[in-house]
Amino acid sequence: MESSKPQSETREILNQQRLLKQAREKVNRLLHKNVYIISGDMNIRGVIKGHLETLGFHPDKVRANNTPAELIARLKQNHDDVDLVICHLKALDSRVSNQTGVQLLNIVKDILLNASSPKNIPFIFLEKEFERKDILLTFKSGASQLVIFPSDPVSLGNKLHDVFEMPKDSVMAQETMNLLLQGNKFQEQGLFESAIECYNKALSVGGNSVDVLMEKANTLLKMGELEQAILVYKRVTEVEANFPRAHQGLGMAYSRLGNFYEAKKHYMKVMEMEPHNVQVTYNLGVLYQDEGDCESAKRYFEQGMKLNKKFVMNYLGLAKVHEALDNPGESLKVYKQAMQQNPSQTFLYVTAGDFCLKHNLNKEAEDIFGKAISQNETHLHLYNRLGIALRKQKKYDEAIANYTKAIKIRPDDANLIYNLAKAHFMKGEDLPSIQKLKEAFGMDKTLRTKFEEDQVFSRLLEKYPDKFID
Repeated sequence: MESSKPQSETREILNQQRLLKQAREKVNRLLHKNVYIISGDMNIRGVIKGHLETLGFHPDKVRANNTPAELIARLKQNHDDVDLVICHLKALDSRVSNQTGVQLLNIVKDILLNASSPKNIPFIFLEKEFERKDILLTFKSGASQLVIFPSDPVSLGNKLHDVFEMPKDSVMAQETMNLLLQGNKFQEQGLFESAIECYNKALSVGGNSVDVLMEKANTLLKMGELEQAILVYKRVTEVEANFPRAHQGLGMAYSRLGNFYEAKKHYMKVMEMEPHNVQVTYNLGVLYQDEGDCESAKRYFEQGMKLNKKFVMNYLGLAKVHEALDNPGESLKVYKQAMQQNPSQTFLYVTAGDFCLKHNLNKEAEDIFGKAISQNETHLHLYNRLGIALRKQKKYDEAIANYTKAIKIRPDDANLIYNLAKAHFMKGEDLPSIQKLKEAFGMDKTLRTKFEEDQVFSRLLEKYPDKFID
């Protein structure tokens, strides 16, 4: 295994060199363009400027500032001095003002419009992450491309090529966007084959669009076409190496295939770019738990809990680790932490209460289900679970009162009536139990089979056979 790692790293380096050569060839005809970089972050300005110079741009062709003042002044003097703007989608420099990249885009449009200029100056927006709503909004406002930072010369070169070779207002671009939106609709409806068909058409029209490739890969992942999804996610990383969602998708696909080494490698890549990604900390915790490495699993679940106290999955993961280590008391502490941080999430109470029933922590189960019912009196499942906890403690009167209250809310629920009958039986009240049993059987005939298969409860049938004659 160790000897194959250097070979793999060498192949990766050679592949990056090949991709960089291709990117330089793509932008070779664009090196005369005047590019303005606007960012309040000096590091971002320096990195993007360095990428452009790596691609072959002369330093005189690239200007980087924290505000758009020079850009606007130059634009008013001579439109030909500005060919491309790379800036943030959100605040350009929060230390100076709240002006956003979208606002700057509109200012540039107004300057060109007032000067009756036919020129179109493309914008590339960059951020550390984009949500889907951001992507659609920015393209509607006229943005040409999006770049996720940290980027690399290959990704940026591909974006530059797309900006100038396929302008956003072209017929080709509009057709690509329409196909993408239609594919997304099909995907949301579960019509995956139709979605894939739309994405394939969009790719044939508009080339290797990262947005289209990502949606296609996500759809393939939902379909369970894991090998195909991996191939498409890898195409995304070839176009844009530092794309967190692509590496996250690769992690998910590899983990489902049982290739934990590759899954962890891609999840760790995400953590490098997004150290606060609580979903990925959870995913890593699950991988280590599946491998039997409970200590590493605990470390990632606890890290996720510190990052976001409201993200419940890390609590559930940590509780399962303690349970696997035969330490139900520690599991219960974690469940209580989760409920304290998320008091309105009923499913947490159900999960924690069922855990207590499983481990015969019946008093704790009673307390948890009782608290949940006080917050959500119409959740019938809680009454059923509370009744079980009360029965196990031989609190039959409380169990009967609990089921009676639930039946008032849902008088046609046969299971509730059946459970009430069982509570009467456990208390030694045979005739009331039989009365409720027959009522439940009348609503749901399958409950008769359930009753007959219950070796303890069915003693009523042996004791009072004439009472069960239809």
